[in-house]
Amino acid sequence: MKINKFQNLLSLAIILSINLPLSARTPTGKVIRYLHPLFEQIDLQKDLEFGQTTNFDGKTEKLLLDIYSPKNDHQSKRPVILWLHGGGFRPGNDKSQSYIVKLSNEFAKRGYVCIAINYRIRTNPKEDQIGTMKDALTDAMTGLEWIRAYHKKLGTDNKRIILGGGSAGGMLAVNFCYKENSPAENWDKSGIIALINLWGSPDPSYMFSTIGKNDPPTITVHGTADRLVSFENSVQLQKQLALFGIRHELVTIKGGEHTPMNHYDDFVEKIAAFIYAEVIKK
Repeated sequence: MKINKFQNLLSLAIILSINLPLSARTPTGKVIRYLHPLFEQIDLQKDLEFGQTTNFDGKTEKLLLDIYSPKNDHQSKRPVILWLHGGGFRPGNDKSQSYIVKLSNEFAKRGYVCIAINYRIRTNPKEDQIGTMKDALTDAMTGLEWIRAYHKKLGTDNKRIILGGGSAGGMLAVNFCYKENSPAENWDKSGIIALINLWGSPDPSYMFSTIGKNDPPTITVHGTADRLVSFENSVQLQKQLALFGIRHELVTIKGGEHTPMNHYDDFVEKIAAFIYAEVIKK
């Protein structure tokens, strides 16, 4: 896998300013960075190449990412969220998935740097679920390594990394964060302080990692009427996290179906509060 020179990529990036209103504040009116919206404009840098790989069809595939960061923010060592899109590991969705874009804008507005990446997908992922997950995990790690390599230019803190994903991206994020550190596999989870699992708790057929006591605090959002990913998967995940004493929270959307974005205003504040508690520890 190849990491291109960051400055060359930036020169090709598309920079967009997105006007965003300030909203949630404390009862006293105080705005707290990372907890509340603070910035009105976001810089968006699109389609930066973070690596190349060979896809399932044997063709060379460029791996691309988008960076969302607060405009005119001069703070360094900011926490970074790596977002993983959903879509069932099949063609049809990528890093521009609507709720990934919305969440990336949301948390950049709160002072985070958000990076949404593409990863390898395939037409029939269920024919080889192990291979499908392995490809996606490898690409996600390549994305994480890219973030670490360019943290100074990004203005991010390698000790405050958060992974988030929805649906298939949630399954990917769960497997990523609970996979055991292994120098032999070049598997380094250092610096990951939290996991945001959006309606993506895997059933046993897509769970290839085992939870351990050193895995990151996890917040899960899931609707009870989800017909694509069973809500019960998230209930069982909470029990496993509790066994290892890992801080966890299940945001239950009663009657919510898959991707319950009509409850966004509620669950986004709970996510912000959960990860804020981890960010300020570092």
